[in-house]
Amino acid sequence: MQTLNTKSTQHKTQPIVEKRTEQRANTRVGHTAPTYLSRITSKITITVGLLFLVVFAIWCYQAFERGTTTVAYKNSSGFVLTNVNVLTMADDTVLEAKTVVVRNGTISDILNSNDAIPKDLPIIKGHGRYVMPGLIDLHVHVLDRSYAKSALAAGVTTVRNMGGFPYHLKWRDELENAYWYGANIVTSSPIMNSVEQGDPLSHFRVDDPLLAREAVRDFIDQGYDFIKVYEGLNAQTYAAILDEASKLNVAVAGHPSYDLMASAPEKHGALRTFEHIEEVYDGFLNREQNNELATAAAQFLSKQGVVLVPTLAVNRELTRLSSEKQTYFSQLDLDAINPFVRAIYEETSFNRWLNASLELAAYNVSTDTYFHELTRFMDNHNVKMGMGSDAGALVGLPGPASIDEMLLMAEAGVAPYTILKSATTHAADVLFKGDTLGQLAPGFTADMVVLNDNPITALNTLREPAMVIQNGRVFNQNDLRVLKQEAHEHASWLLSVSRHLNYLIFG
Repeated sequence: MQTLNTKSTQHKTQPIVEKRTEQRANTRVGHTAPTYLSRITSKITITVGLLFLVVFAIWCYQAFERGTTTVAYKNSSGFVLTNVNVLTMADDTVLEAKTVVVRNGTISDILNSNDAIPKDLPIIKGHGRYVMPGLIDLHVHVLDRSYAKSALAAGVTTVRNMGGFPYHLKWRDELENAYWYGANIVTSSPIMNSVEQGDPLSHFRVDDPLLAREAVRDFIDQGYDFIKVYEGLNAQTYAAILDEASKLNVAVAGHPSYDLMASAPEKHGALRTFEHIEEVYDGFLNREQNNELATAAAQFLSKQGVVLVPTLAVNRELTRLSSEKQTYFSQLDLDAINPFVRAIYEETSFNRWLNASLELAAYNVSTDTYFHELTRFMDNHNVKMGMGSDAGALVGLPGPASIDEMLLMAEAGVAPYTILKSATTHAADVLFKGDTLGQLAPGFTADMVVLNDNPITALNTLREPAMVIQNGRVFNQNDLRVLKQEAHEHASWLLSVSRHLNYLIFG
């Protein structure tokens, strides 16, 4: 019985064990696995959703955030500036003891000291100072709102941004609406360069002439003021850009195409401005210190009416970084540079020049000296100059670097009045604003710099303006101090990166 019972129990138990084992296996395969996968899928979905929301929130923030200032609100209803010596820039004559009348942001009259002055406007005493048009820097890179503030604090009332992104269009509009104060921005398109040589993070890279034409139309439709070109573009594409821009009646400025230089250099006569004396050396002179080639280049630029923007300041910066290294680097106001930009430059430009070999440093010193000689040569051969510092491309900032540029032009041997024209009348003409900017005369915009000395005889007085007036808005010494302080207050890393990602993703 026991044996039978045992056998009977064993016989009955075995199928139950197998069934339970099978049930557990079925549970693992048929139920547990799908539940586990669904949980993983759910977590991934939630994570992706949250990431999307974060990205969307950042995009919305960078799209809708707006610049601010602590400078007291300025209106341009008008004023009377008395007892000032006026450099109109129509010529090099200084009109002594004058009164400048401004109404609604425009100069309405320039009176003699004994003329009756309007009674309905507030009076600002000039105390015998000198007043000239606001400065225009034709070559800067505005990489933060703070850069425009830095410019205005130094008396630069307008800048031409030479590497445009969508946020520049936004900043330009904010300035026009006086949401904050800084130099007015005229901005290029994104830099157009070849696929091979272009920077994928900042250039619009194109090798096809038809696509280049389409891009020119798109950039102008988006609101950019003119087109910026770079040397890597092939001859056909570069020529197509020039032609399409001409059809649209918009300017093209930038570097020459080395490919086009070899086949049809005369087509560069369509450029509004020829950027960098270095590009004259590289493009026209084939990197030779050759007076015959320099003469031909000068004659071409002069005959075609192409304005040369030397940008001596940025070349002096890289020369000093490579030759003086940390001695020079330690003197720089690095806190004035946008921190995101500074991080990039520390790994690229700064690293390159601070670690330059003795041979490269010596070459930089030699070419820097020659670039000054070549600038003087161009001036002596009637090439029209435009002041541009290339501020923002290395360590200099718009404003301080703009004044550096003017002083370096003087160091090169260019006459002070010619230098002042390069930053006023000539620059205004480049911007097609010669009838409203660059001079002090009735009907012109009230963009002015009030100085303690005559800039024709003491150019260094530009370093410390006593007062800056933009669109009829008066910025006194306290305002200028605030603007200089705000020039050190930058967008955060996250905001700076998201702005650029917006360009890379959406164009």
